[in-house]
Order: sequence, then structure tokens, then C-alpha cells
Amino acid sequence: MAQETTDSKEHLGPWFDDGNIVLIAGGKSFKVYRGTLSVHSPIFKDMFECPQPADQEETIEGCAVVRLQDSASDVRHVLRALFHGEYIASSQSMPMSVATALLRLGKKYEIKLLFDCVSGRVKECYPSELLPNSGPVRFEGTLITERDPLDFQLLNIIREVGLLTVLPMALYACAFSTEIEKLLDGYEWNGVHYSLSPVNQRACMIARDRRPELAKRAFTSSSHRIFPKSDDYYLLENTTCLLCRSRCSATSPSTDPLVAWDPDWNRRFCKACVEDLKSRYHRYRKDAFLYLPWMFDVGPNWDQVRKDEASI
Repeated sequence: MAQETTDSKEHLGPWFDDGNIVLIAGGKSFKVYRGTLSVHSPIFKDMFECPQPADQEETIEGCAVVRLQDSASDVRHVLRALFHGEYIASSQSMPMSVATALLRLGKKYEIKLLFDCVSGRVKECYPSELLPNSGPVRFEGTLITERDPLDFQLLNIIREVGLLTVLPMALYACAFSTEIEKLLDGYEWNGVHYSLSPVNQRACMIARDRRPELAKRAFTSSSHRIFPKSDDYYLLENTTCLLCRSRCSATSPSTDPLVAWDPDWNRRFCKACVEDLKSRYHRYRKDAFLYLPWMFDVGPNWDQVRKDEASI
């Protein structure tokens, strides 16, 4: 005989009077429709089809009860998105706390609608292609709001749910724009302490040591070298223009192998050399980009990263 549950009667929305299933998470109850959950989640569908012994079945207001090991706030965000359509419209902004909940539970319960919606927004924050006029950048936008300034929270959930194609660019932007003390110890923002997960922290620290190797792999990958580093200066080799070689030996472009060609560099060389150098620089810069997954231990190459990325 089913037992009427007396605890966890404090409920949050959504709570539908004519609902036919009650979910309990973190001491809060939600009364919704099992059919809708089954359509969107094969995990919930299997859960509902697994009968409970009559003497163990819980009910609230005559509805079967399912207890979830998730936070009440995360479950609430998921249910409001599914039953009220909140946040999932392409033009509607989504707070970081909501994005985290929809990604985490979207993956756990295989709710493709929610996982795909948020993963698309995340990928717009850090494009997985090298932009022609800049290195790895963080896009603010309004698709995901209330992000911490260094995106530690976003990086952690990206890693947790397996959005691997976003990781190399996001980690690169973080590793080389963040003070080492914050990478190691975290930081306070708006009264909240943010820190990288151990695996992300390790990736950033290793990458800081690997960046010189990344530049070496890219810029010395052929017999025609451009800007190979030596004694903290970049030298111009294999050019017939001795004047440009002498000018370059006394200057030092950025050590970032992914930085775009700076127009200010044009004045260091003659017109003929500029065109040749720009062409080779762009080619070697793309070579450096190909090594990013290796740099952060995300995968051996981009093809493998795309293959391994989580999907529903």
C-alpha cells in the first residue's frame, strides 16, 4: 500500500494542481507532468516505468513521488525551462546559475533541448576557431549574464559536462590573462569565492610552461623561419633584405603565438618583406592554433576533441 509522504511538502514552482508526479529535491517538492518529462528525458522515462513495491511507494496528494539527488534550485531551473519555457528563447538572457543548472542536469537526465540550448550559448562565449584579427578572446554579450570576471565558474561547468571544443580557447584566455595567485588560490567577487577545479587549474599551470614550446613548434615548423625567439629578441631569418633583418633584430613582437599581426609591425619592414612576412606569420599562427588541445591536455588534436565532445 502506498504511503502518503508527510515531509517535503514545502513546494516551489512549478506546482500544477492537476500534475501527476511529484519530484522532491533538497527538501522541496515540485508537482509536474510525467508525460512531459518522459518526452524530453529518457532517464526520467525509464525511472517512471520502473515500478516500486507497493509498500515502499510514496505519494503526495495521490501522486507518486520521485526523490532526486540534486539541489532544489537546479531542479527548479530545469522544470521552469521545460514547463514555462523560461530562458530558452534565443533572445532571452540567461544568468550563469541557470546555465550551470541546465547544462549539469541536462546532461545527467539527457534533456537534449536544454543541453543544446545552453551549449550553443557557451560556444558563442569562446569560439573554437581562430579569429583573423585577434587571439583567443572572451565574448561578454548578453546570452549568459552574471558571469564572474575570470569565468572560473563557466570553465568548471564546461569541463564537467564535456564541452571539449570550448575548453582550449577558454583556458588559453584564462591562463594568460589571470594572475598566477588567482589561478592557484581563486578570488573573491561580489562576496563569493571563485576557484578553478583542480583539473582546470593544472591545465592552466602546465600551459604557462608550454607556451614557449607552442611558439617554437609553430614558428620553426619549416625551413623558412619567422620570428624565432633567441635571447628575448625575435630575429628575422632567411630573407635577402638585410635592412629588414637588422630592424627586426632590435625589436620584439609579442611572445603570444596566437596574437594577430599588428599593423604597427608594418613600419619595421619594407613593403616586399611585409607581404611575405604577413603571409608566413598567418600560416604559422594557424599552426600554433592546431596545437592548442595538446597545450591544455584536452586531446591530441582538434579532430579528436570534436569526436570526444559530449553530446546528447
